[in-house]
Parts: sequence; structure tokens; C-alpha cells
Amino acid sequence: MTNERRRGLGTALALAVWLWLPSLTVLGTDQLHGIGEVLAMLVFSLLLLAAPLVIMPRLRWYFLLWSPLALLVLPYAYLTFFYGSVPGDALLVSALHTDLGMSWQVLQAFGWRLWLVPLSWLLYIWLAATLPRDWRLSAVTRKRLLAGLLMYVMLAMVGRQTLAQQVRMPPWLEQSTLNLAFPSGLAMSLARLAHQQRAPGEFVSVYGQPAVTPAPPLLVVLVIGESLRSDHLGINGYARNTTPRLAALGDQLLSFPDVASTANWTNHAVPGIVSLPLDEGRVASLPQTFAEAGFRTAWLSNQEPIDFSRGLDVVEHAISSQDYHLRTDANLLPMFTSFVRQAGPRQFAVLHMIGSHIPYEERYTGAARVYTPTLSDLGVEQPLLQHKQAAINSYDNTVLETDQFLTRVIEVLRAERRPAIMVYTSDHGENLFDDERHLFMHAQSGPTRYDTHVPLLVWMNPAYRQDYPALAAALRANHQKKISHVSMFPSLLELGGVSWNGRDARRSFASSSYEEQPRQVMRDLQSTTSYESLK
Repeated sequence: MTNERRRGLGTALALAVWLWLPSLTVLGTDQLHGIGEVLAMLVFSLLLLAAPLVIMPRLRWYFLLWSPLALLVLPYAYLTFFYGSVPGDALLVSALHTDLGMSWQVLQAFGWRLWLVPLSWLLYIWLAATLPRDWRLSAVTRKRLLAGLLMYVMLAMVGRQTLAQQVRMPPWLEQSTLNLAFPSGLAMSLARLAHQQRAPGEFVSVYGQPAVTPAPPLLVVLVIGESLRSDHLGINGYARNTTPRLAALGDQLLSFPDVASTANWTNHAVPGIVSLPLDEGRVASLPQTFAEAGFRTAWLSNQEPIDFSRGLDVVEHAISSQDYHLRTDANLLPMFTSFVRQAGPRQFAVLHMIGSHIPYEERYTGAARVYTPTLSDLGVEQPLLQHKQAAINSYDNTVLETDQFLTRVIEVLRAERRPAIMVYTSDHGENLFDDERHLFMHAQSGPTRYDTHVPLLVWMNPAYRQDYPALAAALRANHQKKISHVSMFPSLLELGGVSWNGRDARRSFASSSYEEQPRQVMRDLQSTTSYESLK
């Protein structure tokens, strides 16, 4: 091999590493858990960069094609290192909506280091232009590359559909991997922002404002589960240890054992958590009230769009059948981590899970496949009474998946120096052939105790317990009392230090003045019934 050819190969390798640098920087963060996630992100990002070679065989033109993105490499890698998370939607919103004068002031703060960006970009272009004009991939090599790319996609999709519940598979083609790799993560953020509905929902303002000024840094996270009943959590006394990670938190985690939903179907249960009914059919929105009090807001969901997320700073929803069937809740974590670390000192985030919704087999991964035989083992899609135990096994595996998800959320909050609190509850519960009625699933014609008795968990980091001792004490004092989801709105605002018109401390289980109230559950669209009367 001639010296000229060696130099050319060295140049091509240096250019390739430069384009790969943003993805490599993710290895220095805590956004990847385990060798499987690391391997999946590295392989996917490398194949993503190689894909244009199929139609752009000349190496010189291939690298020049990437030159616009090469300009972003250094800033992207720096921001990933600085925040410990890939640049997310909140950071892009700030960059796109900051006026040029302020943007220039921010850039000037970097001093001479700012010039490294254009200089590195010019160096990249110059090096790409020095590659020999006749260097190109042969037709055979391009066909092999295309075959390899198609094989990767095919195996990743087939494996996800057929093996994900059997073995612990790396997330080869999951949304989480796409969000962490470069430049797919950037493209997905821009796509979400382009489709985001900026107009707020039509809700009545209750004029939220900070209870104290200046408003202190604070992070409030509401996690809304799906179809998870309280009595199937190991920490609530269930015979199976379905919550080993949460149980390991000990007294750091507070569980409320007697909590009632307001409905046994999602479309009315979720509004019961994040809204406050007022007179004449008017409704106040929890995220909007937090936004009025100066919080940056996010709604990251594995379910369909909802009016309560409109107008928030960062929004993600499941919008296709593929999202609904092939996306586990762990895919929300990269977006959540980026929001928490990049969206300013005061934040309110909602994570809306797909949780334990039927079909159960699509809601957990191989790492949570503990209880067998499952419905898939029996080849059953619509279980009958004779499949009761398999249905319970599959359902309990989804609880284990939720246990993993919540502990990863807590890990993100644990790294925060500012006060941070997580509140988890499920929209409703689930029937599992529990008694002589032989009911299965939820949203039956009449609510039952099984599909309306829901968990409520609270976790606070040390900074929150130190700065808000009265709230922490009130939570502990009230955790054995009767709670309804109608108390979520006032309680979360109390925990977020938000004052609002209509505040009544007796309605908040985060207040020492909390008083138990009669609990009502929707029987249908026109009537309610007492939760205490349910069987």
C-alpha cells in the first residue's frame, strides 16, 4: 500500500470518527443501561451513517454530503457531555425561539472556544475534498451493504415481535435507541416540534403562581400508569414479589394503600387525575396551572394525544399502531432525561405509561418474564376463565416492567441537586377473573373494586425532604387515609409550591389539614356510585 493510499485511508477514518463522535459521547453519560443498550446504540448509529453509501458510492461526495451535519458535531457532543444527556426537545425549543441578540451573547460567553466550531467544520470539508476522486465502493460492496442494512432492520423487527418477551434483547430498533443516536435523535426532536400543537387546550385558569418569591428550583414528576391495580404490588402485600426494585428503596418510598380512581376507563380516569371540574362544566388543567406558576412543562406519553398536553413545552404521544404495539415505556426515558436536565430550574413533567394495558405480552420485555406459563406460552390472545392463571402471570410480568421503569425514573431524579419529587398512580385497575362474576379487563358496564383500586407512590430526593419537611411529614401522616384521584390536582400543586384560586388545604393529601371525603366512581357517562359500595 502506497503512502498516499495510507494517508487517504487515515483521512477517511478520521472523518468517519468525527461524524460518529456525537453518538460516542453518549457512552460517557448515564443514559445507557447495560451492554445491550450500548451495543444497540453503537451499531445503529454506525449503520445510520453508512447507509448513504448505498446511493453515494464516491467517498469524497459521501463525506461532503454529511458536511451540514458535520458543523453540528462539536456543539452536539459538547452539549451531550455538559448536560449528561443528548440535546432534547426543550433545548431545541430554547434555541429556536431565542432572539439573535441573546443568542449571540450566549455564544460570546464561550470566548475563543466558539471558533473551534467553524474551524473544525472547515477542516472537515478540506479533508473530505482531499480524498481521491476515484475512490468509490464497488457495486458488489454496495449490494452487500444494502443487504446488511435490510437484514439488520428485518432481524430487529422480527426479534422485537417474536423474542422480546422470551429473552433480554438489545433495543436494536427501539425509539430510545433512535433518540440517543446521531443524527436520528436530532431529526426526531425536530419532527416532534414540527407536529406539536402550540395552541393550549380550552381550560379555565385558576391563576397558578409560586407560593413564595423568588420561586425556588423544583422538579415535580407525575407518572400515570395504566391498568395497574394496587393489590398486585409486592410492596402492598401481594404474595408475589412484583416490585423488588421499589421494595429495595425502603422508607424512601411512600405507598398509599387505599386509593380510588374516578373511573374504570382511561378517557375519564386520566382527566380525573390532571383536571379540576369547576362550575358550569368548566375545567382547570393541572399542567396549565404549573405553567402559569413558571414551570417548564412536558407530557411524554405512550398513549394517544390528549387535550391536557396541548401548548406544553415538550410533548410526545403514541400516534401509530406501531407505537402502540411495539413501544415499551422505557422508550420515554431518553426524552424525559433530556427534559429534566435541559429545561431550566422549575419543571413539571407527566409520564403517561402504557403500563399493564392488554395485550399484556406487548408490555414487558424478556428481563421481566418471571412468571410462567404466560398467555403467549399457551398461544392465547383473548383469555377465558380457564386461562386465568396464565393471564395473571402475564399481568404480573407487566408489573415487574413497571417496577423497572419507575426505578429508572427515580435514578434520574436521584442525580438532581435541586428538590425533586415523583408521584405515581395508575389511571384505573384491572379485572382478572377475580370472583364469581368472571370479569376480565376494565371498562366493564359497571366499575368493580378490582378495576378502581389503584396504587399511589411518592418518592422524594433528600433535597426535597430537607427543603419541604412539612409536606414530607403531611404525606407520611396521611398515607394510610382514604384517598381519591380528585385530590391529585390540589395535592400536586401543594407539592409544587403553587398557589391558586380555589385552593383548599383540606382537599390535599400533602397538607396536615387533609380531610377524607366520600369517594365517587363513574358508573357510566351520566351517573356515579360510591367507591365504598363496590365489590
